[in-house]
Amino acid sequence: MSRKLTIGALSRRTGVSVKTLRFYSDEGLLPPAGRTRSGYRLYDEAQVVRIDLIRTLRDAGIGLETIARVLDRELTIEEALRIRLRTIEAHVTSLTRVAGAIRAALRSRASSDAPDIREEDLRRLSMVTKLSFEERKRAIERFYTKVMEGAPVPAEWIDHMVATSTPELPDEPSAEQLDAWIELASMLDDPEFVAAMRVNAASFWAQDVDVAALRAIQSEIVRAASDARARGVDPRSDEARALVRGYVARTAAASGDADEATMLARLRAQYDRRAERYWELVAIMGGAQPSDGFADQQWLGEATRGVLLER
Repeated sequence: MSRKLTIGALSRRTGVSVKTLRFYSDEGLLPPAGRTRSGYRLYDEAQVVRIDLIRTLRDAGIGLETIARVLDRELTIEEALRIRLRTIEAHVTSLTRVAGAIRAALRSRASSDAPDIREEDLRRLSMVTKLSFEERKRAIERFYTKVMEGAPVPAEWIDHMVATSTPELPDEPSAEQLDAWIELASMLDDPEFVAAMRVNAASFWAQDVDVAALRAIQSEIVRAASDARARGVDPRSDEARALVRGYVARTAAASGDADEATMLARLRAQYDRRAERYWELVAIMGGAQPSDGFADQQWLGEATRGVLLER
């Protein structure tokens, strides 16, 4: 039979204060192995091992709730460490971005005649410190929830749009990328823009839409636009208009419209330059201007605008 230890002896054995041991015991992390006739807690060698594990996990920054799940065998130690690692990596990424924004603000100050850090640099810094990737994603999700309200939109399409609209910013985003997010964030909260997009969504999704076909068509038009731009095709040319019209015709087939003319008439009636700007901003966030992705988006936007606005 193993020798029992009083809480004082356990404290001396492990180097953990009596106060902390009592706290662990009260929280259910360190149940006593028994009690004296007077009711004092007693512990054994198993509790010594348990304390070593608790202390190691606490030193790694793991919370008591997670440690309790490990001790209760609801989580393995590996799973707990992986959870902690993800948290640390996210925090490091956040701090790196904040440091990058601070460096950018200081560089801007050094290259200007302003007496102090400028307002626009502070605005960028504020945006970086306030919004993580997950927070940006939630803002996009709220926007699409409002836009798709009342429309029979498949959940997979909403997920696709949210993922496409939420590029991961680099560790040190450029001023252009931060400005793009600031402008995009204001659009997400613009009630007029939300209302206009809701009308468009309700009209489009009233049809019997083939989601898989629509996603494939969108991917193809982006690749085709990239190829055309790389070949030097003018977005105002006949070739560019033919490319857009082909996209419209295929979209009409995938969305249940009678024909290309019907689809084109509806798109012309619903045309909103702000929607085009939305995707330009997403492209800038995904890769600092002038990236290929941004240039492709501009080319496609100009080509589409030419078709929709022609009379």
